[in-house]
Amino acid sequence: MDQVDKTGYWEQTANSFTDWLKSNAEKLGNKESTLWRYLVVGRYYHDLRKQFARVKLEYPPLLKLPKHVSPEKLELLSKLGRVAPKDFFEKLIYDVLDNAITRDNIREQWQAFRPALEGKTARGRNVTAPAISRVKNPSVYKNLDEALVINALKAYGAKWINDSKHIMYEVKFHFFSQYVKGALLSPHLPAVVLYQRSLSDELEVHGIEMMSTYNRSDNLFHCLNEPASYCDFLWLACHKRVPYSEDFENYYPKHVGIIVIDGASITVKQSALPCDQDCKKANSLLKALLLKESR
Repeated sequence: MDQVDKTGYWEQTANSFTDWLKSNAEKLGNKESTLWRYLVVGRYYHDLRKQFARVKLEYPPLLKLPKHVSPEKLELLSKLGRVAPKDFFEKLIYDVLDNAITRDNIREQWQAFRPALEGKTARGRNVTAPAISRVKNPSVYKNLDEALVINALKAYGAKWINDSKHIMYEVKFHFFSQYVKGALLSPHLPAVVLYQRSLSDELEVHGIEMMSTYNRSDNLFHCLNEPASYCDFLWLACHKRVPYSEDFENYYPKHVGIIVIDGASITVKQSALPCDQDCKKANSLLKALLLKESR
């Protein structure tokens, strides 16, 4: 289709390339919108190969891609390529080529990174991705850090909590403040982890906050009391790009755990202790989680 457009071959049978595409969609039994999507992702992959060839990274030509590299996966890659860090994105491409990741997994990663675009999800050859700078775009940078933390929580599994033996480990993310009749039903948390070691153990709710949300001038003991009252354990997460020093632990309540994210690895700097949980608030958080899952 790309060659038909570029060479003007469509002029032999149609008044425009759009008419040619519509006519052939009917002949092939496809929707016109489907062929447009295939054309867009095909061009995206072609441009991607040229881009990475400049830095000596080789990917197979479009027509030699294995069958598991579907147009849907390429379309999700094109979205993630606008926001994901280069090293993260390169590994993702290899995972797609090696069939080491499912379409649903890629979609989950896109959902995690999407807020970093702050609604600027339009893409194309003449649409540039937003600049990501801690100074110029602090909210975008924070959303990007949240996405990296969420993906690490999913990839690393439950080992950072206790060990790999468990019957439940689920990461829920982008959990925004919810109010019912003016009362706070649940606080804003970038992620909530549901963990249960065995049938004889209680379900644990681990709230994940971003260290970048706060600074040393904040009254952190006061700020963290509210989310802690909803959870069994509360953790502060930071990405390796954020400067970390051991004295940070002096600025946070002792019951709050601290984890540092490095790619798909998680290092526990300070273990979390059980929170002074408010049962009513804890129940409202679980209700909010159920409501989120049912939508």
